[in-house]
Amino acid sequence: MYMRTLALALSLAAISGCTTSGNAAGNAVSATQAATSTGGDTSSDITFRNRSNWAILNIYMSPVSQATWGPDQLGAHILHTGESYTLHNVPCNSYDLKLVDEDHDECILNNVNVCNEESGWNIDNDDLLSCQAFTRRQQAQ
Repeated sequence: MYMRTLALALSLAAISGCTTSGNAAGNAVSATQAATSTGGDTSSDITFRNRSNWAILNIYMSPVSQATWGPDQLGAHILHTGESYTLHNVPCNSYDLKLVDEDHDECILNNVNVCNEESGWNIDNDDLLSCQAFTRRQQAQ
């Protein structure tokens, strides 16, 4: 498993326990985006683990080069406290991510490199609140 620290946002953790699965290849990742992938093994699995006190209603992804958000990766699923959700076969690329919690507060992460790895992100209270505060400051500018 690849280990990485994301400033102001989500900390990495080992992937374990029950997960609900989604397929990014069928959602935000189009054939065109997949064609821009590099390297031999061109996809990754990403597990989001909600360790916060708030349900996560939406997770949006878009390649950094794209100006609009892709579809909600959770679809009809809500990522409740203590749950995990895995996106499979996410093409190798750098993405912007947006998480929206039950209060409709947004956390935006820019330029997250997802390439040839299995990643897991713990979403805890401190990280989520810090990211939301940072996002609000960025949007106010």
